[in-house]
Amino acid sequence: MKNEGMSRRSALKLGGLTALGALGTSVVAGCAAPKVSSGKASKEAAKGSWRDKPEPITDISETAEADLVVVGAGNGGLVAAMTAQEKGYKVIVLEKSGNIAMAREAIGTIGSRHSAGHEQDVPRLMNHAKKVQSGDVSMALYKTWAEKSGEFMDWLEDIETPKGMTFPFEYHAPADPEAYYPAICTNPVMGEFNPNGPNLGAYQHLSVLRDLFLEAGGVIEFSTPAQQLVQDGNGRVTGVIAQSTDTKKYKQYNAKNGVILCTGGYGANTEMVNDMCPNMLAYSTGTAGTVETGDGIRMALWAGGIMEEGAGAMVWNRGTVRDDEQLGPECANPMFLPSSQPFLRVNVHGERFMNEDSTYPEIFSQGQRQPKGFSWQVFDGTYWEDIQRFDTGGCSRLTTAPDGSAFNADVYDLQAFSKEHLDSFWLQPVLDEGILKKCNTLEELADAMSFNAEEKKTFLATVARYNEVMTTGDVDYGKPAYRCSTVDTAPFFAIRTAGNFLVSMNGIVTDTNSQPLRADGSVIEGLYVCGNDQGGFYPHGYPSEFTGINAGRVGTFARIAAKHACGIA
Repeated sequence: MKNEGMSRRSALKLGGLTALGALGTSVVAGCAAPKVSSGKASKEAAKGSWRDKPEPITDISETAEADLVVVGAGNGGLVAAMTAQEKGYKVIVLEKSGNIAMAREAIGTIGSRHSAGHEQDVPRLMNHAKKVQSGDVSMALYKTWAEKSGEFMDWLEDIETPKGMTFPFEYHAPADPEAYYPAICTNPVMGEFNPNGPNLGAYQHLSVLRDLFLEAGGVIEFSTPAQQLVQDGNGRVTGVIAQSTDTKKYKQYNAKNGVILCTGGYGANTEMVNDMCPNMLAYSTGTAGTVETGDGIRMALWAGGIMEEGAGAMVWNRGTVRDDEQLGPECANPMFLPSSQPFLRVNVHGERFMNEDSTYPEIFSQGQRQPKGFSWQVFDGTYWEDIQRFDTGGCSRLTTAPDGSAFNADVYDLQAFSKEHLDSFWLQPVLDEGILKKCNTLEELADAMSFNAEEKKTFLATVARYNEVMTTGDVDYGKPAYRCSTVDTAPFFAIRTAGNFLVSMNGIVTDTNSQPLRADGSVIEGLYVCGNDQGGFYPHGYPSEFTGINAGRVGTFARIAAKHACGIA
C-alpha cells in the first residue's frame, strides 16, 4: 500500500512538495528563513478562525442512519469501525480523501501473545514517558494502553492472519539501560517475515482491515469530509454532517450509539500549527502533512471539548538543507535517513554542541537552537562499520538486528539494508544534488562546508577534540562508548539537516474511554476522540524510544471507543 506508484527517488521526497496540496494558499512559492508567528495578534487571528464555532449547517439534502459513525479511515478509524461492524452494528466511515490512510509499519503494544518472555516493567515505562514530557501526560491513559493494548494486538492478528498477514514481534534492543527501546513492537507483513529483508509485504494491514470491514457489511464514503457534529438539547452528540467534495451537498449521518473522531491531528493546517507549535514547521524543510487539517479537533472543541495545554509534533531530524540554507516546509527538500545516526554534530561555526546519541526529535530540537536553525552531521569512510556497532532502534535502524527480530528493511522502499543499498538509495542521490559533501581531507571538507577562516580553524579543532574523547571517553557530552565513532578516515562527509514535519501530537482531553471532557470535567456523551486528535500521551514531543507506540495507542483507544459506544464486552 505504501509503495503504490512511488518511485525510489520520490520516496526521498516523502513529506516534501507533493504533500503540500492540502495547505492551500498559505504556502508561498520558494522557501525562506524561519518565520515563527508570535505575539497577541497571531493568537487572536487564530482564535478568530479555527477555534470559533461556525454557524449550524441547515441545508441538509439527505440523511443516513447508522449505529456508529467513524470519521477517518486510518490507523484508528478502521480499527474502531471493524470492532463494531464484526459484532453486527451498522457502521459508516467518512473519509475526506479518496483512499484509506497509510498504514504504520510498527505497532507498539504490551501484553500480546508474542510478548511472553519479554514482559515490561510498566510503571518504569510510564514514568519514563512522564519524565520526557515534563510530567505533562495522562498517566491513566498510559496505564489503560498498557493494560488493553495486548488484547487489541491479538485481535488484529486473529482477524488478519486468515488473509495472509503475519505478525513478527520485535524485541531486540541494545544492552544499554539508557537506550530505552522496550520490547513492545509488532511489525505486520503480508506473507512470510524475512529476518534478513526485504519485507515487501509491509504496510498492508490497513488494506486488509478495510477489506474485512467491507466484507462484514461496513460502508466507507470517500471524498466526504465531516464538517460539524449534531448535538441534542443536552449536548449529546447524535450525528455528524458531511459534505461531498463531488456534489458539494450536505448529508447528515445520524449515529445511534455515537461518533468517533480519528482524523489524524492538524499537521496540514498551517494556521493551527503556527498558533500552537510554529517552530515545528518553521525549522523543517519538508512535511508529510496532506489532509490532516484538524477537522476532528475543531469539531470536538465546537462541541464543548477542551484542548490540552502545550503543543508538540513528531518531527524527523531528517530534512536536508541546501547550500542556500533556507528553511520551511515549502522547500520540499529530500530526507536523509542516516541523519538519525549518532555521528558528530557541529553548528555553522564548527562547534560541537550535543551528545549525538539522541532520538530524532531531540536532534531536531537541539539543531533548531543553533545559529540558523540547523546543524551539520559529519562522518567518515568507516560509516558502515560504525552504523553496525551503533545498533540504533526503531525506524532509524540501518542494519539487521543481531537476533533477527527487528523490522530490518528500509522503511521507505522496504528493501534489505546493506552498505550497497545505503550508498545507492540514500547517499548517492544527495551527493548528486550537492547536498551531501564528500572530500578527501578534513581541510577540503571544511571549505565545502563554507566555513570562513576562523570557523574552519574551530571545526578542525572540534574534530581533533572529538576524535580524542571518542577513544578515551566522551567527557564533554557523555556519549556511550558503543555509540562513539571517530572522524579520521577518508573520505569525509558532511550534510546539513533540519526537520521534516510528520504529524501533530497534542489533542483533545479525554477520559480512558476516549470520551472528550468539558472544562468542568463532564463527559460529552455520544462522542469519542482517538488517534492524533486525542491528547494525553505526548503534548510536547514524541518519545521515540518506544518503537511503534503511537500506532499502538491509536489502535488501542479506537477499539476501546467502539466497544464503549456499542456496549461490547
